[in-house]
Amino acid sequence: MFRALAALAVASASAHPAPTLTSSVPWWERVTVTVSDDGNTQSCRYESSLKPRNSASCDVVSGSSAVTKTAATSGTKDQYTRITFERRFSPGAKPDMAALQPGETLLGGQMLALAIDGKGSVKDCRVVQRSGSLPPQYGCDEASTERFEASAAAARPNAAEREGYMTVIVYGHSEHVV
Repeated sequence: MFRALAALAVASASAHPAPTLTSSVPWWERVTVTVSDDGNTQSCRYESSLKPRNSASCDVVSGSSAVTKTAATSGTKDQYTRITFERRFSPGAKPDMAALQPGETLLGGQMLALAIDGKGSVKDCRVVQRSGSLPPQYGCDEASTERFEASAAAARPNAAEREGYMTVIVYGHSEHVV
């Protein structure tokens, strides 16, 4: 069940327009999808520390096979599952992998080491840590398409690249309706 829902969350994240990314301060963004036991999406919420007062609903873009699979594997009629797709960026030193709250289940995660040039382009990316049984569908290929804000140092010849770490995690939480 979680595998199908994780696909929904990843699809949601890619469908939402991203704010301007910065490489000079830490930031995070997340998409949380709530799905009922029958496979119907109950809600989708996008949040970002880059626009903290501007969370928004979002649309789930996915094939019907994921929803059908979710409905077929559910056994109860009073259960909701929340799946969260989260990205966290940390400039400089390597952070710890994201800690989860009680009741949350890690589905998958990975940490990417990024080198960002003065124009805001990702010039190098490598996976430095993985966890969970369901790796996120966001890796170096996707990170290399991101655009970060340009550095003031970009006007100088031979400006140093900036380094940072992108932690991508997918986690779930099931709850019963009372």
